[in-house]
Amino acid sequence: MDNEIGIPDNKHALLETHMFGVLSTIRYKDGLLSSNPVSYTWEDGYLKISTLKSRMKYKNIVVDPRVSFCVQSTSNVMDYLEVRGLASVQDDPDASLVHKQFMKAYGEPPPADMDPPEAERVIITIHPQQVSSPTLYGGRFDSDGESATSGASK
Repeated sequence: MDNEIGIPDNKHALLETHMFGVLSTIRYKDGLLSSNPVSYTWEDGYLKISTLKSRMKYKNIVVDPRVSFCVQSTSNVMDYLEVRGLASVQDDPDASLVHKQFMKAYGEPPPADMDPPEAERVIITIHPQQVSSPTLYGGRFDSDGESATSGASK
């Protein structure tokens, strides 16, 4: 896709170790934003999300492919990545992506009856055009959960 950029190398570990983020789409009915927590995979330099064609996020992307995706570290809330770009959609008739996600998360495939009988799965791939991953507050509050000033009184 046009204007596509890569995710910074220093954020690959965040994407590889986490499984959930927030996907924002533009609602096709009224143009307002819609944000949903989703599981994802990070593979081949792309964020990929499995969903059903019956879901609102799929319908929104088909009409307007502009998306934003944010993942935040569970151990350091100041460590996050926001990706803005365009989404592409491809059919996933054998539900390969959701199987991969379940194997990573639970060590077993998803339940056979997870989706309704006639459900159609797709893979949403995010093509980054802008990436934001700032070091907030100069990194003063990173990782250990303590501010740089809290150690001064010890």
